[in-house]
Amino acid sequence: MSKIVRLSILGAGTVGGGVLTLLRENADLLEAQTGKRFEVRHVLVRDPSKPRAVPVPPKLLTTDPQRAVCDPKVHVVLELMGGLEPARTLIRDALQAGKHVITANKWVMAVSGDELLRLARRQGVRLLYEASVAGSLPILNALQGALAGNRIERVVGIVNSTTNFILREMERALDAGEPAETAYATALRKAQENGYAEADPTSDVEGYDAQYKTAILARLALLQYVPLESVYREGITHISGRDLLWARRLGMGLKLLSISERLPDGRLCARVHPTLIPRECPLYVVRGAFSGIWLQGNGFQEMSLHGFGAGARATASAVLGDLIEIARYPKPPRHDDPSLRPGETAPIETLTTRYFVRLTAPDEDALRTVREPLSLLGAEFHPAEPLESGVEQVALTPPLNEGDFQAHLARLREHTSATVQAIRVL
Repeated sequence: MSKIVRLSILGAGTVGGGVLTLLRENADLLEAQTGKRFEVRHVLVRDPSKPRAVPVPPKLLTTDPQRAVCDPKVHVVLELMGGLEPARTLIRDALQAGKHVITANKWVMAVSGDELLRLARRQGVRLLYEASVAGSLPILNALQGALAGNRIERVVGIVNSTTNFILREMERALDAGEPAETAYATALRKAQENGYAEADPTSDVEGYDAQYKTAILARLALLQYVPLESVYREGITHISGRDLLWARRLGMGLKLLSISERLPDGRLCARVHPTLIPRECPLYVVRGAFSGIWLQGNGFQEMSLHGFGAGARATASAVLGDLIEIARYPKPPRHDDPSLRPGETAPIETLTTRYFVRLTAPDEDALRTVREPLSLLGAEFHPAEPLESGVEQVALTPPLNEGDFQAHLARLREHTSATVQAIRVL
């Protein structure tokens, strides 16, 4: 690679603008780190006349994707568009044209990462994607570098900073006297006002974003290919302010967690769901628009990272880290990628875990129809408390098989007027 590294940037939105900003601010640092200068040659946009938060010289703007990805003078293509298509096709085109590619696209890497990584290796170029998982946290590079000599046993993470912000704002709303029933809507609106949540927040609040990231993280941590559809997904839209109030009373926090682990039978289980966590868990202190990762391995034992996970600069920081890596080491490894090895995954129904159960009913009789069967499973109940709409009671169960417990709850819900909320406990 020459002393001047020429770039094409696909997308000039939030992330693309952040990368352009850091390229300008840190030009001297990048040159000191690599001995090379970085020159932007193309910026692919849909509308060149659109006003932009980060100004781009008009001569750099193009609406022609092939010009951006196939220019023979370009060394590295930065895909920062988001979405599955046309991003996936343009990454493929760039690799086939012999370009190194850096992407922040978790959707593409979760769905087609295996195909694209193999293509990059065949073409003798690199495909890096640190920014696809946890914002500024260098977790993917750590797993493939400094921590690669450890057998990772479990990865637990807050990988969607938007939902972490929402859950924290729900707590703030409750502290300010907001009714529990409206705390979620208030917190979501604030996340949208701050630019953390989209107008359509489905990808974040229903857990899709975290599911994509979990497929990537599990693969690299546990060295097994993880199909996206094998990652169990559950979002936070059913979480009530009452759940957060009870979590606090029990000395716990409530987070949307990404959990990947190797089970005793050798199968890998990856899932995303709301989880109650104890105060001693390292992720308990990760609040607001921050991400966090907690690793367990046979060498370092335990390690945790957390940092700002949202916004232009956090993602751009990871993109520039990948750019430095390519400038220093442009040749891909000669060995096969161990994270693409096939292996068996286990459905969530095979797990054994504890549950927080919250029952609400119009009266004590309706509450009893659920409480008594749960007591037979060993659930320990706190005293029932009156609500304006009836009565509420909370219990914690002993470790139970997920499949059996969920089937048990389904049968109970069919024969009672009580509402049953069940959240897993870490």
